Amino acid sequence: MATPEFDNVDPRTLTIETNIRTDADLTPTFIESIREHGVLTPILVQRTQDGTLHVRAGQRRTLAAIEAGRETVPARIIDGDGDEARRIIEQMIENDQRSALRDSDRVAGFQQLTLLGVSATKIAKTTGHKKATVTAALNVAKSQTAVAVQAKYDLTLDQAAVLAEFDGDNDAIKNLTTVAMKEPGKFEHTAQRLRDERERARRKDEARQALTEAGVTEVQAPAHDERTIRVVRDLTDDQGQRLTEETHRNCPGHAAYLASNYWEKTFTPVYVCTDYKANKHAVLGGRATGTPLSDAERAKRTEVIENNKAWRSAETVRRQWLAEFAKRKTAPKDAAVFLATALTTRDTSDLDKAGNTGHALAAEWLGTTSQLGTGNRVALRDLITKATPARAQHIALVLVLAAIEARTSTHTWRHPGNEARYLTALETWGYTLSDVEQIARGTTTADDATDEPVEEASTAEAPPTEDVTDEPTEDLSEAEAPAEG
Repeated sequence: MATPEFDNVDPRTLTIETNIRTDADLTPTFIESIREHGVLTPILVQRTQDGTLHVRAGQRRTLAAIEAGRETVPARIIDGDGDEARRIIEQMIENDQRSALRDSDRVAGFQQLTLLGVSATKIAKTTGHKKATVTAALNVAKSQTAVAVQAKYDLTLDQAAVLAEFDGDNDAIKNLTTVAMKEPGKFEHTAQRLRDERERARRKDEARQALTEAGVTEVQAPAHDERTIRVVRDLTDDQGQRLTEETHRNCPGHAAYLASNYWEKTFTPVYVCTDYKANKHAVLGGRATGTPLSDAERAKRTEVIENNKAWRSAETVRRQWLAEFAKRKTAPKDAAVFLATALTTRDTSDLDKAGNTGHALAAEWLGTTSQLGTGNRVALRDLITKATPARAQHIALVLVLAAIEARTSTHTWRHPGNEARYLTALETWGYTLSDVEQIARGTTTADDATDEPVEEASTAEAPPTEDVTDEPTEDLSEAEAPAEG
């Protein structure tokens, strides 16, 4: 290999090669520094066969020197070798070591390397990035929309990767971009809610297709005060025999609506007769028609359904955050106070419950999950034995947090303040509460937050949920199904 030469060259005579950095970021401070002190670190210049000098590394310094009016810049001159992949890799490393690349530039660089046949593994190894980062960037590069939005709004790689996940869903991308710009702390919550809704829609489409293939007409869920459409299981035939889906199948009014079970994320057909009187059916037991819902009741029902969905999405994000939190080597500064307080509250009974399952949730977060609960306890004890005092305290905190987390549910948001101490602590330690979690926390401040229940939640007193049907204003359960009076 020829010995490189060093020289001072006029920056205006240099050719700027195609660079992975799309924005040189020539700040006034940087230009002024170059004007006063000159370029202190030589740029890398490649001499081609026709004698042209190309800037291979040092685009930003070269442009700043021109802007600052410097007559020459120090340069290390090498003969060209035509290795395009090496040029890109050198530019990425050089830029990362100086003024960090924007994530959008990094995506472009990784994409250029793959087009040249460089594998993701080799890209990661040669550029010093994790392979997961390279893979995420390459996934972004596959989405023209994600690439364009990331470059325009300077989104992080993680944010752009989520946009790529929703490629083709313009409404979702617009929603996510707005949140990324205005409320970045809620970006993950928004993304998870969109994922859940997309999965829910997919499952509903599958259930709808099954109805179509079975030749069953789909109808909307009957309203609470519906008098014409009746659930088949509440009807009898003209002989007084209770109808079933099978025995009603040949009725002209045979149809079904899809009821959702959100816990299992499934949709189940509920068979109905679209005009039970005309088809000469009778109502089983002569149950009275349900009382029409007021506007306020309908609004409350819609609120419950939407907040239940929001809570379940938030639960996914919260537990993912807690799993990362569990990996920390030390606990937050106020962890000792939180732990001591937990020993004087109902948290102790929840710790007992968690212990009966081998601290399943904590074991999952700490990476010690076993098929047997006793195995979890043994693994956790081993983990604590090998831990430093600081790490051991953090493990104790994770055990308590997991026990508290396990008792939360969609009832939590309906009783603001019950989990105020818990949610306030998570927020203090860096977790961003979603809107529904803020409702659950209530207006309690960190100083007077407590986990003592303000009002015990019970299934019996809970407002109707969406677990019966996905129609907010037309929920219909067997117990409250309207019947002819």
